[in-house]
Amino acid sequence: MKKLLTAMLSIALISTATPAMAKGKYKTCKSFKTQKEAQAYYNKRKKAGLKGWKKLDRDKDGKACDCLPGGSGKHCPKRK
Repeated sequence: MKKLLTAMLSIALISTATPAMAKGKYKTCKSFKTQKEAQAYYNKRKKAGLKGWKKLDRDKDGKACDCLPGGSGKHCPKRK
């Protein structure tokens, strides 16, 4: 009985803690190979009213991940 209670408690803790603890939930520009892929994701999430699209448009011009191949190349982060 004690083992069953422990197992049930463990499952309950894992199922409630996992969504809140999930890091990397949203994609970044590094998640895409091209600007076109990033733009499709950006448009889909924005249109659906979901989160996770704002960080893809650093300069707020409506174009996601400008620095990826196929993008304008403007406002790119400086390399270290």
